Amino acid sequence: MLDHDGELVASYSSFPSLEIDLIGAHHGIILNSIKDFSSRRQDLSGVKSVSISTTMMKLAISAIKDGYYLVLTMDRIRPIGKALYESQKAVKKIEAEMG
Repeated sequence: MLDHDGELVASYSSFPSLEIDLIGAHHGIILNSIKDFSSRRQDLSGVKSVSISTTMMKLAISAIKDGYYLVLTMDRIRPIGKALYESQKAVKKIEAEMG
């Protein structure tokens, strides 16, 4: 979980060498760019999440209220649809805790 400035708020990784803060910060910029673009287009308004596939991994990035966002990284074998679904469930819980 990262804040609106791309600063790491909380993290967990089963790969100690994975620099999740750098991954999250860079991909958070992508999410914000997509949200900004979509807010100017009526047919795309309300972007809540994005998925990105690279040669090494897949990422699911989900917006949380107040400019926070959740980044989930996984290997390329895992289904991205399930990751996005689980991320949205987690976002709802996080937002409830945030008040």
